[in-house]
Amino acid sequence: MTKPAAPMFELQTYDHSDNAWKTVSTYDTATDNRAEGNACYAYRVHSVAGPTRLLKDGATDLGYDNPDDYYAADNWA
Repeated sequence: MTKPAAPMFELQTYDHSDNAWKTVSTYDTATDNRAEGNACYAYRVHSVAGPTRLLKDGATDLGYDNPDDYYAADNWA
């Protein structure tokens, strides 16, 4: 049985001036055993400032694909 590939995490924030998601950092669990924890922590830190999402192998794992959902959610508690 083959071992599954280690997941890759990508932290993105929304750039309103470009109307696009921008990659802030990547976290590779194949080379760093703390990568997933570091990615989740970075997500929490960045999400305070605005629309942020954390992709796991290219699919949204945390956050929103639509930046407007960030403002509609209860992020101000």
